[in-house]
Amino acid sequence: MLKSFFFTREYGTYAWLMLAFLLSMIWYNVEILVFYNSWNKEIYDVIQSLQEERFWELFLGWDAGRFLNFITLTEGVQPSFVEIIVLYTPIAVYATWQTQRYCFRWREANTKHYMTRWENSTAKIEGGSQRIQEDLMIFGKTLQGLFTGFFSAILILFAFLPILWNLSESLPVWNGQIIPGFLVWIALSVSIGGTLISLLLGWPLPKLEYRNQVVEAKMRKQLVHSEDDFSARATSTLFPMFYSVRRNYYRLFNWYMGFGVWQTAFGLCVGNLALVVLAPAYFDQLITLGVLFQVLNAFGRVESSMGYFIDRWTTIVDFLSVIRRLREFNVALDDAEDVTFDDEGKQV
Repeated sequence: MLKSFFFTREYGTYAWLMLAFLLSMIWYNVEILVFYNSWNKEIYDVIQSLQEERFWELFLGWDAGRFLNFITLTEGVQPSFVEIIVLYTPIAVYATWQTQRYCFRWREANTKHYMTRWENSTAKIEGGSQRIQEDLMIFGKTLQGLFTGFFSAILILFAFLPILWNLSESLPVWNGQIIPGFLVWIALSVSIGGTLISLLLGWPLPKLEYRNQVVEAKMRKQLVHSEDDFSARATSTLFPMFYSVRRNYYRLFNWYMGFGVWQTAFGLCVGNLALVVLAPAYFDQLITLGVLFQVLNAFGRVESSMGYFIDRWTTIVDFLSVIRRLREFNVALDDAEDVTFDDEGKQV
């Protein structure tokens, strides 16, 4: 799946150059979010100090020179909300559009690779057509979301961890006690702990999803045969297959329910964790409202990036299941290519 796209003459140059371009766009969008984080601090400080004129300037103001400095990511510039939207929106939308095309080209390379091998293979592989059409389609669509999200999460960590450390470096935790960068340690502890628990609870899910595809494929194959063979339409044959599908789905639903309880509770608790920790410092008037919201914004982005796999575990489960099926298809093709025949066309 990697070799057919990144290491071929037809697709390799495009694959690497476009990957670099997309990563640069993701990085640029993350840098805009850093400016937006700073905007959050100032807007809430302005609200707290009742500076109405400055409030509207931060929202609706426009200055060509300032916007140019903002485009070049000049430090110390505070763009307005309108300027942030004007720059961020087209770049984010274009990056998504280009990523969709990139992932489809990846699917195209994989499809061409497997079609060529399948054409030259004499093996009768169960579900081969489904692997080429459906699984490669799911691979491409799922990859699109995980691709941008994963790299964006990494770049957000690099951008916001120093900000979160600096913001929480001198803030008191409780009763005047100061732990340098304590919010970074909280985010690390919660995210790593949450990810490990999620892996433990969600470990059976890829296997169950894979099993689900197996029983669905058996029933689908029988139904296809029944289109031409009337005897294959017997309910006594089809319904036991459906019961097998139902049994696997119910087992899958039960696991997802348990995992959903953990995922939902974890998300709600973590979402308010920084607010609870910072509340004493705010009520003691040690930080302003703007600083409070700036820290909450930075903490939320850092925690969300660290908890990336927790939030998208169900998507990752589907992705792992697809990869497992494609690997089996690839092994079947490899085995077929290793088979040799004698001069009379018989298998040796």
